[in-house]
Formats: sequence, structure tokens, C-alpha cells
Amino acid sequence: MPEWAWYQLQDLGRVREFVNWWIDNRQVPFGDFGGGLSDDVDLVQQWPGLALMGVEPDKINASLRALTEAVYKNGMMENGLGVLTTDELHAYEEGMNADAARLYLNWGEPRSVERMLATVKGLETVILPNPAGHMHFASNWYGARKMYREGPWEWQKPYSWVVTHTPILMGVYNANPSAKRLVTGLVDGLLAHGKQDAAGKWSFPNEINWRSDAERKGDGGGASVPLQSAWAAWRFTGDAKYLVPVTSRIAGGPTLVGEFNENVLTALPEGRQWAAALKGRGDLGRYVQWQESGDTKPLADLHRDAIGQKTNRMYMMTEGHWWSDRVSMPQELLQRERLGGIALARNQSYPGHTVSWRFAEPGAAEQVAILVPGATREHFRVIAYNMSDRPQRAEMSSWNVAAGRWTMRAGTLADGSDLGAGRPLPLERSAATDLMFAPRATSVFDFTLDQPIEDPATRPDLGIGVDDVSLKGRALTVIVHSLGSAAAPGSVLYLEDSSGRTVASTKIAALAAPTDLMPKKARVRLTVPAGVAVETLRLRLAPADGGREVTLRNNVLPLGTVVRR
Repeated sequence: MPEWAWYQLQDLGRVREFVNWWIDNRQVPFGDFGGGLSDDVDLVQQWPGLALMGVEPDKINASLRALTEAVYKNGMMENGLGVLTTDELHAYEEGMNADAARLYLNWGEPRSVERMLATVKGLETVILPNPAGHMHFASNWYGARKMYREGPWEWQKPYSWVVTHTPILMGVYNANPSAKRLVTGLVDGLLAHGKQDAAGKWSFPNEINWRSDAERKGDGGGASVPLQSAWAAWRFTGDAKYLVPVTSRIAGGPTLVGEFNENVLTALPEGRQWAAALKGRGDLGRYVQWQESGDTKPLADLHRDAIGQKTNRMYMMTEGHWWSDRVSMPQELLQRERLGGIALARNQSYPGHTVSWRFAEPGAAEQVAILVPGATREHFRVIAYNMSDRPQRAEMSSWNVAAGRWTMRAGTLADGSDLGAGRPLPLERSAATDLMFAPRATSVFDFTLDQPIEDPATRPDLGIGVDDVSLKGRALTVIVHSLGSAAAPGSVLYLEDSSGRTVASTKIAALAAPTDLMPKKARVRLTVPAGVAVETLRLRLAPADGGREVTLRNNVLPLGTVVRR
């Protein structure tokens, strides 16, 4: 077995041990972990990454969903904002952050999307153009029912920007124009305050007064947080001006590369220069050394040390914990290796993972070590070693990739020198592909974009969720949602048995897009035929015109576990 594979899987197992301990020993039926919901929602920012790496995805998702529901049952969110009137950082930590985390594991779920659209609408009362015409945060002390906009509370601060996690995700998910406008507008406002010195170096103020446009340094806390929005604004528009705050900060300290979830070293032209500066500098330097050379020894060393650190800290992070928002088991480099980028780390908002994994066999995620080196939106390679004595099948979902027709080639050598003939397949955000990993062997899969198509985020989207179905007798009531930024065409809702045979169906009229940030939905009814067991059926939505949607993950719903009588 390759040394890197053994140590990666042992490291992954420590993260699983930590997350399982909290779910098994601290989460109660109401959904909270005992640290106060406002701090528990910080804890679960660590949940999506582990699940997307393939570890116990259903258990982890159930835990995350229970916590987000507890926030709403406890009355902490109203009209998209926290009810508590508080400072700019904790405005995010009243449940807004948990709503965002939930979407990673429930892509296209109507309840999640509509809650987040409500937050975008709420933030439109916080992020406003000032008398100078710049978009800034108009308050640093606010909530759903009260907002202070004078004196010391009218300063935009670095931690003000954490709430942009929601509009960033809505821009990624469905290209919502209001969400994208908040992000790009804020960064435009920051750029308006940029100053360039004689050497060409840019600098930007930490704090800006909304009313007067005055600037001050402030305490510097969270100074890099606005760069998440700058990265998102670049991805939304393709305009390189939004990268100026990013590249100027990284140039001053290349370790800042680690705060961006995408593979910055391949995404930006300066990447090779920054990679050279990072080699040998801590764990990130070891990771970069592997990416640049292909030599896996630095990875084995990295994970060997990480295992020791995690083992020594496990008691403090579990049974001897300080508080629920002060415990962690670092997994960022594991995500970079196994996912081709970080999906989510606390206060690192733009999703940068290339792929995610769901294994057919329970526990298989800790049997298959995975590397995704040098990933870009147009090309990536999966190198995996299956340490078990049987083949392991996994569903690989693609995320931060260009949508289009791709070619997949397979081999057994990490350098790709024995890749076989290619086969075409479609890849885009949330699309799934089945892969098989041979036992006690290395498997290599190489993916290259051939022909791009439109961004899925610009499409219509129809969706149903587990909260949208109820049954009374044989009458089934279903709520169908329009979730994209383009109007949803007329569609058909099918009720199908396990063989795919239609037992009932109904037509649904066209639905407007929720571009006003308000839910758009239709209530329809179906009759379950006599003699058919409801738990064997599934619902399936399909546009009548056969057109593409943002995602297909919200189009099919098995009824066995969701019907409420």
C-alpha cells in the first residue's frame, strides 16, 4: 500500500471520530449540541466537508438538518435575518451560516434555497449605496427587527462580510441577480477606496464609514474576509479588476493562498510564482510540493504529523471540550486532496471543491484514499488507492467545473502515461458519474473538457423536497417550487412505482422565477391508485419541453420516508 494512502485514511478517520463523537454524545432530539444554538451553528461548518469526502453522508446530513431546523423552531431567524440585534459577526452566527452549510449537502432543496433567498432580501436592507454612490454595509449592529445606522454603528468592518456567504451561494446556485449585485456592489465599493503606491502595490482600508465614506484601519480582525467576496465577484463576472485585492494580499504573504477554497495555484497566472514561495513552508507547503512534483512523500509526512496532533488533541476537542464553537479537527488539506479544493471551511465562503464522493458500501470512504492534483475547471485527475480486498463503487459528483461535454480516460499510473481510450460524458455542477476502484490497486481517472455549454446557474429549476408532501387517505398533495433565475416552463409531476411505471401524473403550469426573492410555487394533487403501497412509490418532476435545469437533485423524491399522513 502507498504510504500516502495509509496516512491519509488514518487522518480522515480522526476527523470522522471527532464529528461522530459530537453527534453521538452531544446532539439531542431538538437538534442542538448544548453550546447554545448560536455557537453550535459554528461547529457544524465542519460537517459538509467530511460528508462530501464520502464519510457517513446521511448521518452527517441528518445532524446538520436537525440543527438548522432547531434554529427556526427556536425563533432565531425572521425574514432572512437573525432576530437578535447584534454585531456584524454574530449576525451571521444566528443561523445564517447553518442555512448556507446545509445547501452543500442538499443542493437544490426548496426549503434551503428559499430561506437563503429571504436572507438576500434581508441583506438588501443592510447593504446600501451611500451618499458617495458606493455600496457598503450601512450598519455593524443589526437584526431582523432593529438596525442601528449612526455613530459607531455605521462603520463597515472586515467581519461585516461574513454574511455574504449566502448571496455568494445564491449567485453560484441560480445566478440570482440580487445576490450577485450585493456581492459585486460591495467589492466595487471596496475598490473605490483602493490606493496604489509608487511601486504599484495596492492597499485597501479595513473599515469604511457608510455615511461619510471616511476610512480607518480598525483592529484588523478578519482583514482577509472581504477577499472571499472579491473572488466570488471575479467568478461571477470574469472581470479581473475584482482580483486586485486578492493578488495584492497574496503577493504580500503567499500563505494566504490557503484561505481560498479553489486551487488558486492553477486558477491564477501568478500561481507558479506563489507555489515556489510556498514550498517547504508548513503543511500547506508540503501540499504544494506534492502538487508541483507529484512526489507523495510530503503528503505522507503531512498526514503523519496531523494524526499525532489530532490524537493528542482529541480529548480537548470532545469530552474535555471548552465550548462548541471552539473545537475543531482540521480537514482543509484533506478536502484539497480528496475533493480538488475546499468545499467549506469556517469563513471561507466560495465553494472550491471540484468533486465529491458517495460510496456504495458503508465505511468505504475510509478504505479508498484519493488525490485530485492540480484541478482546474477544464481538467482534473483522480488518483485513488483502494486498500480493501474487493472493488469499491462510488458516485463522483462534479462541482467547480465548466459545464459541457467531457472525455474520461482510465489507467493505473499516477502520471497518466497508461491512460486508455476516452469515453465522452456530460459534467456540470451537481452531475454524478459512477466510478469503480479496483481492490488493492491504484486507479486513475482523467477528465478533460471538450465542449463547454451554458452555465447551469442560468437555467430554470423545478424542485420538490421532503417538506413538500402530505398524504390524506389516497390523496397526495405536493408543493412544486420554481427555484431558478429563469422562469420554469410547464411541467409534469409523475407518480412512479419501483419499476419506473407511471401510476398517476398531473400537469403543472409555468411558474415565474423568484427573482423578487419571494417563493414561487404551485400546489398539486395526485391520487394513489388502490392496491398500490405508497412507500414503494416515488415522485418525479420533468419540464414538459425536456429542457435542462439548474440541477436534477431536486426532481426525484422517494415517498417511503417523507409522506406525512
